[in-house]
Amino acid sequence: MFLIKDTLEQRQDKILSFLPGEPVIAILLAAADFEWTVRRAIRRFAHKTGNDPGPKFDKVSGLEVYGEWWAAAATPRFARLDMVVQDWKSLQEYFKLRHKLIHGEQGTTGASFAKVHVDAILAASAAVVKYAQDQGESIYGKKLPPRKKPR
Repeated sequence: MFLIKDTLEQRQDKILSFLPGEPVIAILLAAADFEWTVRRAIRRFAHKTGNDPGPKFDKVSGLEVYGEWWAAAATPRFARLDMVVQDWKSLQEYFKLRHKLIHGEQGTTGASFAKVHVDAILAASAAVVKYAQDQGESIYGKKLPPRKKPR
């Protein structure tokens, strides 16, 4: 669906294109894009701080856990994730719809309701990308630095 060479704008345009006809897909893609973006930022910052999470990071998921891993990888040099994403509490609420949809608690949603969620999640992704760029790190277009080997 997405390529490493895709820009933020290309990814977000593709996600938004699903809103009118497939709002559930738009929500799921926005959430996946945010998680992908955060994971790449964590790896980039970890490489600079020497706090590389290594292979065990592969099993990490969920906003709260991402915040913890971000703090572990980026501290003390970089801001906390809940400071980078200005409206972190609201993002957590918006992600609840993603959980309901992906786990089958809810089957569908309307486009206008989905748009509010998608816009908030995409704004959070853009905030992470901007913060990374401000720190001299690229989320897109470059391979990630190699991980430390497990001991």
